[in-house]
Amino acid sequence: MKYLKLYLLFLFLLSSASVGAQNLRADSLVAILGKLKEDSIRVNTLNEIASIYYRTDPGQAIIYGTYAKNLAEELKFQSGLALAYKNIGLGHYMQGNFVEALKNWEPSLEIYRSLGDEQLISNLVGNVGSVYYTVGKNAEAIESYLEALKIAEKLGDSIRIATLLLNIGSVYSEQPATLDTARSYYYKALSMGESIQYMDLLGVGSINLGEVYFKQELYDSALFYFEKSLLFVSSNIDLSAALNYIGRIYTQKVDYPAAIKYHEDALELAESENAQLETVRVLLGLAYCYRKQGLVPKAIDYYNQAQAIAEEIELNYELSDAYEGLAFSYGVLGNYQNAYKFLSLQNLTDNTIYKIETEKKTNNQMFSYQLEKKEESIHILEQKAEIEHLKSRRQKGISIAAGSIGVLLLILVVGFYQRMKFIRNTKDKMKVQRDQIESQRDQIQMQHDMVFSQKKLMTDSISYAERIQSAILPSDSRLKELLNEHFVFFKPKDIVSGDFYWIKEVQDHLIIVGADCTGHGVPGAFMSMLGITMLNDLIGDKCFDAPGAVLEQLRIKIKEMLVQEGNVEDQKDGMDMVIAILDTKTRMLHFAGANNPLYVIRSKALLNENHMDPYFATENDDYQLFELKGDKQPIGVHWEETRFTNHTITLQEEDTFYIFSDGFVDQFGGEKRKKFKSVNFKKLLLSIQKEPMVKQGELLEQTYETWRGSHEQIDDVSVFGVRV
Repeated sequence: MKYLKLYLLFLFLLSSASVGAQNLRADSLVAILGKLKEDSIRVNTLNEIASIYYRTDPGQAIIYGTYAKNLAEELKFQSGLALAYKNIGLGHYMQGNFVEALKNWEPSLEIYRSLGDEQLISNLVGNVGSVYYTVGKNAEAIESYLEALKIAEKLGDSIRIATLLLNIGSVYSEQPATLDTARSYYYKALSMGESIQYMDLLGVGSINLGEVYFKQELYDSALFYFEKSLLFVSSNIDLSAALNYIGRIYTQKVDYPAAIKYHEDALELAESENAQLETVRVLLGLAYCYRKQGLVPKAIDYYNQAQAIAEEIELNYELSDAYEGLAFSYGVLGNYQNAYKFLSLQNLTDNTIYKIETEKKTNNQMFSYQLEKKEESIHILEQKAEIEHLKSRRQKGISIAAGSIGVLLLILVVGFYQRMKFIRNTKDKMKVQRDQIESQRDQIQMQHDMVFSQKKLMTDSISYAERIQSAILPSDSRLKELLNEHFVFFKPKDIVSGDFYWIKEVQDHLIIVGADCTGHGVPGAFMSMLGITMLNDLIGDKCFDAPGAVLEQLRIKIKEMLVQEGNVEDQKDGMDMVIAILDTKTRMLHFAGANNPLYVIRSKALLNENHMDPYFATENDDYQLFELKGDKQPIGVHWEETRFTNHTITLQEEDTFYIFSDGFVDQFGGEKRKKFKSVNFKKLLLSIQKEPMVKQGELLEQTYETWRGSHEQIDDVSVFGVRV
């Protein structure tokens, strides 16, 4: 683990040095500005300063870009003018002012097209696509990205290709049905970014990939990529995005204090850069966190702040989220008028995102065509009117009279016809509406019956899976046969569990295993059955005194079964595990752990050996608790895999030891809705040592239920206790 910390520190120092070097470069360029003439060299220098500042200080980028633009216009220096417009647009984009960004990029692109600079055309068309994507115009975004990608591939521009692959992935990530396509583009972009050491892309790509996993509710994988992104990103805006997502994950994990801390740090960074897009997203994250806690007025305050900024700069996706949050929050408060208002606004905004933009584009084209035709018709009618004006007054009078009579007759006929048509249409509509209501009622009943039937089938299947899982776990009679005093507190979150325990007698040794698989419910149960099957295959009739070797072999088999090769696209499925091998004759205990520890508790009256001192953790008046820590790596793929460590201790009669998952210590509860935490778990175990083991299990269950109260169980719980 020391190597890990040094390696991270080295990366951070490199990153800081890079940003620091850029700032020094900008300072040196600013220092020489006073010595430069009002010529193209000065324009280029101003543009270089702006290009350095656009990510770290967008406001300064806009200022220096504007200086460059004004001077380039005076000098009629076209390439300098195009670059100035581009830099000003980048500054506005980083601040979330997308309308201003487009206003500057359009003239820049026009100049680059006239100059025939394909590399910069590709760059700028890609930037325009980013604006379209950000404001919810996905069709236009893909069109721009593909145009830019075609040019970049022609030029062999690896950096631009990788960036565009990443951006195309972002568009596909908006729809659940295309998340796999998005991941495919992200993996391609990250692979290319690693080959060319493109740090910014690795950072942003990790954020985007984390977002996909977040949408798929694979929060551990998402957290992995968001934390990985912190190694690469250099701007406060990107840091804000990563921290905001980490906060959202902790909200999902019901760790609200941690979530608030990450969100507040993200908000401070976003506001320091005047980054309105990220500010809105962080405000939405804070609002949702407070809403989940039941602090609805505070949630509404943050939703209102997000709404105001999103409306101002036309952020359709974020605005939809703000409206949804306000509708839900006002509904909770019983303010149904406001709830309906914001629900309607959300529906309207969603239509804007998915439908109205396309319709608007078509309607505008049709309107332009119709307008041209109308103007042509008006011109012809005006010519005819001029001819009619030359006719005799008598003929004109006759025409007017005849026309008046005709109009009166027409009014009477049309009025009668419209009246009859209205009556007929009203009857038809009432019949259609009645038929629709009856049809919808029948469909709803059919859907209800179908959902109920499907739910019953699923519940029956899962219940059957529970019976299968129970059958492969050690039975009570088998445990009593192998162990004198013991208890098992086993409480799945769902019907089936991702936790499991396993025991086997080999010669004079008892091999006891406790494991916590990735996920819970059905996915966790599949992993648990896979783990039990592998243990049965690995541990035959030979005696083992090196549990670390067993963990090594399990890791190899898990990686083979799940096709984990250490690539960025690999699922991070696996399990945390403890293996304890007890020699029943000598009381020697061999231990190895993957992420999880083992606790040993001994009476102070029996303390006559000092080999346990390195493992001392805590004590009370009568007992001491020793903690044998596992290695900080799972059974499965890990970014820094090392050998598992073997620990060997000698137990004494009346010692107790405990194997457990993290479900008990991570459970939220109590008056302040906090985690139970390991320190309290240790105190609890010490406090019940004088009780028989069966009673200890009962007391643990009572304590857990009292602590949890009405709060939701967040994970599977398993505790295995043994007295020697």
